[in-house]
Amino acid sequence: MATRAYNSALRLRKQEELKARIAAAAAALHAEKGANATSYADIAAAAGVSLPTVYAHFPTQRALLEGCTQHVAAKAPDLPVEAVLAAADVGAAAQLLTHAIEQRHLHFEPWLAWREDRVIPFLAELSGEVRNELAGLITRILRRHLGAGDHREVVAAWECVLSFDFWHRLVRTHRLSRPAARRLMCQCLRALAEQSTFSTDRTSRRKS
Repeated sequence: MATRAYNSALRLRKQEELKARIAAAAAALHAEKGANATSYADIAAAAGVSLPTVYAHFPTQRALLEGCTQHVAAKAPDLPVEAVLAAADVGAAAQLLTHAIEQRHLHFEPWLAWREDRVIPFLAELSGEVRNELAGLITRILRRHLGAGDHREVVAAWECVLSFDFWHRLVRTHRLSRPAARRLMCQCLRALAEQSTFSTDRTSRRKS
C-alpha cells in the first residue's frame, strides 16, 4: 500500500513538472512572437514533448494561457501595498507606486507589448482584473490622504497614467529615459491629486 501511494505521488509530481515545463516553453514563445502566432506544434518542439502531450495538459488556448500567465506572474515583483499605503503623503505614495508599477511593466513587457488583450478574450478578462485591482489600491491611497470624498475621476486618471500603454509609449515610442518617465508619471499623479483636493475644498466652501 505504501509503495503504491509513493508511486502515485511520484507520477503526480512528474506530471506537474511536465506541465510546468510546457507552460514555461509556451510563455517563452509567446514573449518571442505572441500567443496567436504560437502553435501547439511550436510548443511541443520547444518543450521536447509530443503534440498529444501538450493537448493532454492544455486542451484549449484558455487553459494554456492560464498556465502561462501563472508561470510568468509567479516571478513578477510584488506591489508593496503596505508600504505605499503607509507613505507620509500622497506625493510619496505616488512615487513608491510609480516605481513599483514600472518594475512590473518591465517584467511583463515581453508579453504585454503584443497587445493581445485586445483580441484574446482570456487576456482581456485578465487585464480587466488587473486594472480593477490597481483602481482599488488607488482608491485606498486617495481616501487615506485626501479624505473620504468622491475620487472616481482621479482614480480613473491615475489608473491611466500608471497603465502599461502609457509607460510603454513614454519609454519605447518617445524614448524617454526610465527615470524621466517615472518623474513625469509622478508629476501627473501629484497634479491630479492636487486638483482633486482643490475641487473638494471648493465644493465644501459652496455648501457652507
